[in-house]
Amino acid sequence: MSVHKVSAAPQPHGAPAATAGGGGAPPDPAGELEVFLRSLLAAQCTLIGAAAGVVVLAGTDARRGGVVSRYVAAADGAGDEIGPDAFGDPAFLRRLERAGLEAVERAAAGAALPPVESVTIAQAGIYEASGTHRLITAPLLADGRAEGATVLLVPVRRRLDAEDARERLVLSAARFEAFLWRQHSLAEAQQKAMLRQTLELLDTSQQGTSVESMGSLLCHELQRRFGCTRVSVGLAGHGPIRLAAVSGADEIDRKGAAVGALEAAMEECADQDTEIVYPPPAAMQADPAQRRVTRSHESLARRFGPAAVLSLPLRVEGDLVGVATLERDENDPFPAASLPLLRLIAEFIGPLLWTRRLADRGVMAVARDRALDAGTMLVGPRHTGAKLIGIVAILTLVVMALPLWPKHVWARAEVRPAAARSIPSPFVGYLKSVAVKTGQDVREGQVLATMDTSDLEMELAELEARRASLSAEHDEAQANGDLGKAATLRPQIAEAAARRAFIEDHIARAEVRSPVTGTVSRGDLESFIGARVEPTQMLFEVVTQENIATVKVDERDIRLVRPGQAGTLTTAALPGEPVRIVVERVNPTADAVQGANVYLAEARIESPPAWLRPGQTGRATLNVLRDDGKPQRTSALSMLLGPVVDELRMHWWW
Repeated sequence: MSVHKVSAAPQPHGAPAATAGGGGAPPDPAGELEVFLRSLLAAQCTLIGAAAGVVVLAGTDARRGGVVSRYVAAADGAGDEIGPDAFGDPAFLRRLERAGLEAVERAAAGAALPPVESVTIAQAGIYEASGTHRLITAPLLADGRAEGATVLLVPVRRRLDAEDARERLVLSAARFEAFLWRQHSLAEAQQKAMLRQTLELLDTSQQGTSVESMGSLLCHELQRRFGCTRVSVGLAGHGPIRLAAVSGADEIDRKGAAVGALEAAMEECADQDTEIVYPPPAAMQADPAQRRVTRSHESLARRFGPAAVLSLPLRVEGDLVGVATLERDENDPFPAASLPLLRLIAEFIGPLLWTRRLADRGVMAVARDRALDAGTMLVGPRHTGAKLIGIVAILTLVVMALPLWPKHVWARAEVRPAAARSIPSPFVGYLKSVAVKTGQDVREGQVLATMDTSDLEMELAELEARRASLSAEHDEAQANGDLGKAATLRPQIAEAAARRAFIEDHIARAEVRSPVTGTVSRGDLESFIGARVEPTQMLFEVVTQENIATVKVDERDIRLVRPGQAGTLTTAALPGEPVRIVVERVNPTADAVQGANVYLAEARIESPPAWLRPGQTGRATLNVLRDDGKPQRTSALSMLLGPVVDELRMHWWW
């Protein structure tokens, strides 16, 4: 017969599992579960006359499923008992395990349990031709959940009512749930006792007005409650652990030999960051994972003992801040049931002493600790992601603060012709013909349109006849000696001559000619032929083929713009082909353009491409030069924050 140990017992819904961490709890709850399951198996085997049985628990996150306990009834002399070698057969044990897990699954799903089946078992675990035992299963329920099942082997020779036997097994399995609730109740009682003692201890320590007095009160209470010969507390700072309080001592003699031995033992505990028990229990020595280095504790126990020593790490948010060392007589070591309570107390002592120590600091100590904490955060092993982000941000700011980029002035720009001539009607009259259209290239002096002169020519003929008549009358009056009439006719003759000259001038200007060589930009007048036109009406606009760029510089940047300054023009038509420009003239006065106060600067376009047309808009980038003519450089930080700073200055100034 052998017993397979489990890591933890299942528990009813809402009830915590019983563990070794509860103060005053049995030292091995898993062992209690094994004893209980074996007694349950024995009772069930006796109840229905089974020869042997196993307990199968379902797997959970905290344990693996499978056979956790086995039982073989004593031989009764009938010859059908099961020998101990039967459970040594892995195949036979797996079969029992499968039967138990199937019963658990059926019970969880609310289905009927598996029927009774026959198995053949020989003394050596070898299957024979006919069945020797019947296999019957019953679930183990806890708060309505199927936690496991018992699998029993009943000899065939014994008469068995399967339904009656299974009902008995189910009723007897109720002890399983009762056992779990009892364990849960005991654990809660122990936890309440631990909490009460911890709160009493902490309440007593609150009477201390400094970290030293609080530590002394804690050491005295721990010594009194746990029968210690000496209790010491040490706190970690920015160096090795220093002894802060010792039971029974108002002041600590830093030069004493015991102080050095205690601090060495505390350092040994702090280095391993786990509790240390000396002399170590046999169970800890047998498990390599629980073995600890105890040389300093051994030295402390031999020099100032013999004694049993227990050191517990004190933590704040997972960080080690100190160590509590408890000493008892060698013949009276710390019982296992007291260790969970001491661990719980240590969890509260660490934050309590550390908070009081922080409150006792002066202004300079606070500043020093803040600086050291900041340095530790910067160079320590934690917050790696935040540090990388910070380093990248700092490097980015450094690069942005360096004057690596040429300084520019950005402004809106528009392409305009270098010269534009508006051609109005030469006089009030009617349009006779139009010779050109918009977009047509013309030469200087080329006829663009012709005015209708028929009315002018008729008027000219009338004036000519009148002038001849007046001249004849004048000559006749002068010949007759009528000087008064002659004097009256002379102004009329002069008026007719002037009117004639006026009409002849109109006729001479009846042909509208281009004043410059260029392109007709406006003048689609074919629909106006025969219409009346006046000198206030523009007929044509001729622009030169040479273009310039008009740059609209904001008043904040005009101080950086001067004639001769080079730059580039990027148009919306072809952003990928910038055109080089040179500033030739800056308007001395500002203009309001689209709600902004800007200065207009004319820039010459060097090597203009064929696709560049008047009216195209874009963005001009002018290179800022120093007084020595070299390019001026700036930083990205200045480019981003410069406008913001200027805006803030303006608001403050206002």
